[in-house]
Amino acid sequence: MNEGTMGCMVVRYVNGNEQRFEFERQEEALNIASQIKELLSANQLILELEDRLLVIPFQNVEYIEVAPSPEKLPSNAIRNVRLIPH
Repeated sequence: MNEGTMGCMVVRYVNGNEQRFEFERQEEALNIASQIKELLSANQLILELEDRLLVIPFQNVEYIEVAPSPEKLPSNAIRNVRLIPH
């Protein structure tokens, strides 16, 4: 896989643990904004790994970080935000 087509996702759990995942970005003709909206309305995050399926209940998740950010986002997304360290 070409590094330019790879993405990274960090899932931080409410207990403070984190897991990092690498995935092939799938930004072809699919509507990314509607996929994100569907993901956020689901009760779990479902990830197909090389050798197994991982189902993560959202009540166990503090946040999910995806990089790089998709070009198409839901209409309520605030763009060009800068994180200010504390």
